[in-house]
Formats: sequence, structure tokens, C-alpha cells
Amino acid sequence: MIKSMTGFSRKEAIIGNKKITIEMKTVNHRFLEVVFKMPKELMVFEDRLKKILQHYIKRGRIDIIITIEANHLSQRLNIDWDLADQYIQLLKELKERFQLAGNVEIKDFLLIPDLISQDVEINDLEDKEEEFFELFAETCRALFDMRQLEGTVLSNDFLSRLNHIEKVLQKVEIKAPLVVKEYREKLLIRVNEWLNGVVEIDEARLLNEVAFFADKANIDEEITRLKSHIEQFRLNLTIEEPVGRKLDFLVQEMNREVNTIGSKANDLELSQYVIELKSELEKIREQVQNVE
Repeated sequence: MIKSMTGFSRKEAIIGNKKITIEMKTVNHRFLEVVFKMPKELMVFEDRLKKILQHYIKRGRIDIIITIEANHLSQRLNIDWDLADQYIQLLKELKERFQLAGNVEIKDFLLIPDLISQDVEINDLEDKEEEFFELFAETCRALFDMRQLEGTVLSNDFLSRLNHIEKVLQKVEIKAPLVVKEYREKLLIRVNEWLNGVVEIDEARLLNEVAFFADKANIDEEITRLKSHIEQFRLNLTIEEPVGRKLDFLVQEMNREVNTIGSKANDLELSQYVIELKSELEKIREQVQNVE
């Protein structure tokens, strides 16, 4: 079954004395693009995390956010004393240069970015790496399940629209031969009007003109190819591997056949059917962009 490229998952667990939260969000993309946002101490695991992810996700952009929260026993606050000294020195210079009044208070220091930081020690993860990787894999599986569920919804929508396209195509098949017959009748009426019964109609030339029109307006090949593309599309919906690009190609081919039918359609009713076909294909094309 096809899978959507849109999904979200979030898992958290206590590993050692740390609370680890992993969030994954995916959107459509031509290829597989993985973006990590996590503590620099975890960067050493990036290659292995990507390998785990690639077992579940083949295509799309994946934003992964990993956060670590320590309990109160392992939290440690740091002050950047050099930054504080510079701040005080600059304030003194400002006061002297511009003869300013006022004193520096604690609240002023709290407004200084990066003056106070919190360390999160992750050394105790070294002997619990497998628990961390299992949490990551569990998050991947949840993301996979959501993408697969949405893929089922997309598949059902595609099948419904393909069925509608086939019904319209049946109407096209019924109408197409009648267009030639109607053209012959209209041509005969016009010729009679022109000649006004003075000159006898050349039946052979009339038949040649009708035959030329029939050949030019023939859409049998386009209908045959369109039916084949529809069957290929249905078949690809049942394949387990990523088929988003194949489906996108098939929609392009179906659009090409419908456009050709439209260019040959010398009939108002056929033109209306073509518009209906193109409308359904456009809706499919928009959704196909989100298939893995």
C-alpha cells in the first residue's frame, strides 16, 4: 500500500536519570532529507539514527527534534563571569561618559542573553545507548504507521477518482463515433445549401472529406493508452515500495492523452467530458505529490 509523506510522531521515556523526548515531523520532498535538531553531545549518534530511520522512511523531508531534560539532582547552572565583567565595565564607561545616574541591579543581569546557562550531563547515557536507539526506533514506527494510515486514505481517494474517470471515458467512447456521423450530416446540409440543388453532389468527394475528418478526429489510441495508464496506476497502489514518482509520471501521461483528446474533440459534448477528465486528474496530481 502507498504511504503519505506527511506525518508526525512523538515519544518520550526516562533513560537513566534523563527524560528524553523525540519528535518527528515529515512533509513531501523529492528525495529523503533528514534534519536533526538535538544536543551536540548526541551528534555522534547521527549516522546510526539515520540508518534506523531509513528502515522506515524512504522519501520526504523529516525534521527530528530530540530534547533531554535532567532531573533536579543532575542540573547545574553556570554563569559566564567574563560576560558579566564586560557588562559591568561597559556600564561604568557609559555612566562616566554621559554622566548617568542609577545603579546596576540583579534584574539587569537576568536580561543578558547567555549569561546564565544550564548544563545537562548525558554521560550516563553511554551505557544506555540501546534504550535510546529503541526509543528512536519506536518513534520511527509511530511515524511509519501514521504515514501508512494517511496513505490508505489517499489510495481510496485515488481509486474513487479513477472509477469516475473510467465512467466519463465510457461516455467519450460512445460519443466519439457519433461525432463523425453528425459531421457528415452537417456537411451534407451545408453543401446542399451552397449548391442549392443546381449541381449534383459528388458522393465520392463527400465520403473522402468525411473519411479525412474521421481519421483526424480518431481518438481510439488515446483512449486505449489512457485505460492502460489507469490500470498501471491501480497496480502501483498495491506495491509496498515507494511509488510516488511512478504515480506522478502516470498522471502526467494521462493528462497528455486527455489533452490530445481535447485537441481532437470537434464537439461541445466531448469538450465538456474532457474538462471533467482534466479536473479529476488535477485533483489526483495534487494528492500524488504527497505520496512516498
